[in-house]
Amino acid sequence: MPETPDDLTRLVDRWVEGWSLSRGAARHRDGDCWRVDVAAATRAVERIVARPTSDELARLVAATAAPDVWLSVVGPLDDDARGALARLDAVAHAERMMTAPVSATPLPPDVIVDDADRVVHVRVESDGVVAARGQAAVVGDHAVFDRIATVPDFRRRGLASRVMAGLEHGAAARGATTGLLFASVDGRRLYESLGWSEVAELGTWRGRGVPG
Repeated sequence: MPETPDDLTRLVDRWVEGWSLSRGAARHRDGDCWRVDVAAATRAVERIVARPTSDELARLVAATAAPDVWLSVVGPLDDDARGALARLDAVAHAERMMTAPVSATPLPPDVIVDDADRVVHVRVESDGVVAARGQAAVVGDHAVFDRIATVPDFRRRGLASRVMAGLEHGAAARGATTGLLFASVDGRRLYESLGWSEVAELGTWRGRGVPG
């Protein structure tokens, strides 16, 4: 766990750098937070902030007007913060920022690694069909794991664990020693079984107005 709020802020900064690289999205400083131009089907913009002050959170809530504008807050929330965020619609609850050591490991059988600059892409195929996949962006000594997914028909076969091992193999080869990711409730069970540890709470909200 981060020892101080500054430690958490630095981890979030590194995660945003890696996530933006993974998604090919531009990032900008916006006050105490990051603004990422996601340009995805679900949202146009996402702001990410760690432990905001009450004034900063109020500013960010006011800036999160449309449903294609999202706000992710990393760190614990008090009653005042929850009250401010109640003006928005919740996208996700009970997510977590997680971390784990990254070390050189053998590449699992049948795991395919595609290299693209600083982003490692891994997939597992079955009869020519991509059954599971994931990617990790390496920034300094951190690797940000992203888009870990298994096709529904291929779940409960251990493919996600093989994808994670393949990503760790590729990230370690690029000098990464620490992994970072944002985990959903379902994903946490997998990552905890692989030795990942919780860093902080994470919640995401979106605006209620007309999309921009």
